[in-house]
Amino acid sequence: MIDDVVPLDGNAAAGRLSDFFAFDVTLATIVCGACARKGPVAELRLYGRDTGMVLRCRRCDSVNIRALEYGTTANLDLSGAALISIQTGSG
Repeated sequence: MIDDVVPLDGNAAAGRLSDFFAFDVTLATIVCGACARKGPVAELRLYGRDTGMVLRCRRCDSVNIRALEYGTTANLDLSGAALISIQTGSG
């Protein structure tokens, strides 16, 4: 990885992630599969953009989410997340 690259926060991934989710996923809670840190997707560190991106844990820097667009196919890898949860709004 290039040392002078400054990551953005997970909010910057909202547009790309909207291709996969019908809700604002940055509001979802994610649990890191490596260190069990729990927090909003918006707090993950974003590397990359457009056709490929990686979202990393703020605590341990493990990859939690990967997204890659290749031609007309979009791939989403959530294997680094132990859990992603959302509030449904129903009581």
